[in-house]
Amino acid sequence: MRFRLNRGVMAMLLLLFLAMVLPAEAAGKVQDEDFSCRGVSLGDTEAQLLEKFGMPLFDKDVTRQGVPVKVYTFKKHYEAAVNRKTGKVVEFVIGDDHYTARDGIRFGATSYWIRHTYGQKDRQMIDGEICYVYARNGQPHERLVLTVDAEQGYLTGMRITSLPLTDEEAEQWELDGETDEGPLDWRIAEKEIDTSRLPKDKTVVLKGDES
Repeated sequence: MRFRLNRGVMAMLLLLFLAMVLPAEAAGKVQDEDFSCRGVSLGDTEAQLLEKFGMPLFDKDVTRQGVPVKVYTFKKHYEAAVNRKTGKVVEFVIGDDHYTARDGIRFGATSYWIRHTYGQKDRQMIDGEICYVYARNGQPHERLVLTVDAEQGYLTGMRITSLPLTDEEAEQWELDGETDEGPLDWRIAEKEIDTSRLPKDKTVVLKGDES
């Protein structure tokens, strides 16, 4: 016995088959493991970082978007920043060409595979670079920032951070009371105070000293 399927049924079956075998580009989504690096997560302690990463090559104290941090540089081009006030890990910058994240994401991964793994996102410009930015579920200040080539869209940089991404964002977090650093004082240190209108120093003469 032969069965004939009309074109409409055949088309529907074909679509169902393709939906099953071809991954949907926007089907991906971020997971908690995407906000960790080599067994250390954002919010872990400095001691946990050094235990997992080992002895750093060097470290330096800097300020990033108004937040005072100690930046450790490790072998194979890994950087990790620790908040100097809280002692917690606040950022990873990954420069290791051989580092592989979830689902095979590594330097050179296509924009298609990035969106397939983490979800559909519009590109945005940060510090002159084109990036995909993904926030952690329930922790919107924790972001996975993936820098891509401007022309071909392949992955060129990876950053996992709970720091503000721009000065404007840092100021907004401060206004909203959403920083761990307290109000205002943590931003004053990086701003220069204009003293040009202050009165010039004058020679101080003590009364009774006429000589």
